[in-house]
Amino acid sequence: PEPVEILSLFISLLCITVMSLLFGRKTAGTRIGSINYPRGLVIMLYFLSWLFSVVAAMLVQTNNRNQTSCTLSILVCIVLYASSKVVIYLFLIERVYVVTAVGFTRWNSRMYKFNLALISPYLGIFVLAVYFRVAEIQSEDGHCMIGLKSVASIPLILYDTFICSWLTGLFVRALLSSTSMLQGPTKSRLRDVARRTFIGSVFALLLSSANVASLVYFDGNQRGLYCLASCTLDVTLNAIVIHWVTSSTGRSQADQR
Repeated sequence: PEPVEILSLFISLLCITVMSLLFGRKTAGTRIGSINYPRGLVIMLYFLSWLFSVVAAMLVQTNNRNQTSCTLSILVCIVLYASSKVVIYLFLIERVYVVTAVGFTRWNSRMYKFNLALISPYLGIFVLAVYFRVAEIQSEDGHCMIGLKSVASIPLILYDTFICSWLTGLFVRALLSSTSMLQGPTKSRLRDVARRTFIGSVFALLLSSANVASLVYFDGNQRGLYCLASCTLDVTLNAIVIHWVTSSTGRSQADQR
């Protein structure tokens, strides 16, 4: 095997190990009936990240000179990566609700419903990504080349940048506004939730922007091994960030709503 294949496989196996540890820590001693919506989102993110790493580990070993593996590689990148991004968006929206809509139920909060509606364009971008995907085997060396054409990758990076920036801005406003519900000596835990989630949303924005920017740059001509490795690292690092966010001192208050 090539060095890049060994490296890609090592990354996948490392990410599988990390996600297994995080999943075990998050679910240890937890009964299914006690898992609420916010906690369920985190567990779902861990599972999707773990599943992505497992599938990537299998595909990197059969990527060269195999059209089926090549096609599956881009489809896995699209479906599982997109699913993990939607879960991250839902998690950030939930945290915005926690720190800005104290005293309101989710469906009585206009901001919560508006933020949920912002996810709907992602379905259209998902369809574009599936339709304008690239999965080709190079005739000269048998390398699998995958990616997205610019008609799909550009809307993806613009949308991802917009929604992450929007949600990050909501945390900034909540932290800085003098009339925010986070002000006051009794709101220190909620401020910690907002502060940590703000940092997490910034990291999520930077990670996803870098990954999607590479898709735009290569315009569908990125080697499958590199794409699988970068996407595996992306989803795993995002899961680690979310794990840190939910390990804050304000976790219990945030997760009870």
